[in-house]
Formats: sequence, C-alpha cells, structure tokens
Amino acid sequence: MKKIIALTLALVMLTMSFVACTGNGEETTEAPETTVAPETTVEETEPVVELPYKSAIELLTIIYNGYNAGQATDETKLYVAGGNINNFETTSMEGPAAFVALADEDYDQNLGIPTAQVASIESAASMFNMMNTNVFNSFAVQFKAGTDVDAAIEAIKANILARQWICGAPEKLVIVKMPGDCIVAVWGAVQFGGIVDPYAASIPSIIEGATVAVEHSFAQ
Repeated sequence: MKKIIALTLALVMLTMSFVACTGNGEETTEAPETTVAPETTVEETEPVVELPYKSAIELLTIIYNGYNAGQATDETKLYVAGGNINNFETTSMEGPAAFVALADEDYDQNLGIPTAQVASIESAASMFNMMNTNVFNSFAVQFKAGTDVDAAIEAIKANILARQWICGAPEKLVIVKMPGDCIVAVWGAVQFGGIVDPYAASIPSIIEGATVAVEHSFAQ
C-alpha cells in the first residue's frame, strides 16, 4: 500500500514538473524595431520678385506715365519726344521711345554713355525736350546680366561731366539705380520751371527699390 501511495505521489510530482517546464519555455516575440527617418532641412530661398518691366522702354514709359499722373496741372506735365535724334525714323514726338542706334557713337552723343559701355547694354530708351535737350533729357538703360552696374554708373557720370555743352549747360545730373540691372538718368534745368528735381524725386515712388546713385549739381 505504501508503495502505491509513493508511486502515485511520484507521478503527480513528475506531471507538475512537466507543466512548469512547459510554461517556462514559451517563446516571446519582440516588438519590431522602428527606424526614425533622418530630418530633412529645407533651404529657404528668396522669393523671385517679378518686375513690372522687361526692357528699357517699358521702364521709361512707366516712369513717364507715373510722373504725369501725379501732376495737378497740364503745365507741369512732361511733353517730350523720344528715341535717337540721329535715327529719325525710330523717334516719337509723343513720349519716350526705344533708342535704336545707327552707330556706337550715337549713345555718347545723345545719352552721354561712353562707347566702351555699349557692349554691355541690352536695351535703351530716351525722352527729351523737343526744343533743347539740355533743358530736359532722360534715358533708361537695361544692362546685360553680369554687368557691373555700379562701375557703369561711374563711367557714365564721368563722361557726362566731361562733355562740352552747346546751347547752355544743364544745371543738374541725377542717376537712379533700378532693380533688374537697369538705370535711369536725367539731366537738365532745375530753376525757372525746370523739372529735373521733381522728376528725379518721383522715380523711387513709382518704381519700388529705386535708389539715387548720383546727384550732381553743375554749379559745384
């Protein structure tokens, strides 16, 4: 009887040990590794500013119209011709016109631009007093991309100041640096109804980003 009880206890203990071993040997599944994508940096780029003009004549026409629109009376408005006086077929008697040169010397004679600068010009336009260009003469130049505009301004200034004037010398020269590799220059009278000062002063209010680069009085 004792042997039967002992054998029964032994079987019970063996069964329990198998159950315990089975429980300890259960497989566990590990959570899958997650990969973190590397942070990407977005380079900030300056917004492209769309200019309201694509050529010198478009620029000068905007200034011409803007100036006249700001005048309270017809007496103070611009009444000018435009273009190249050496190339009459391309001139206009009613406002600014594109400057179409027949030779490089036309730029110097009409606009005061030295011939050494002509190769860097993409387009040009002008307007002037029909009776006497020394009373009022304004031009716009669009330079080719990559041109040193500041150096070109200095060369034009030096060339204009060195001129020998006929029919009276102008009283003032102003050169305005414009966005888009462009400049606008004006010379002429400031006294007795001269409009160089109000005209030059109006340009920065008409074209955003315009800055005066040269303001020279011939009386200095």
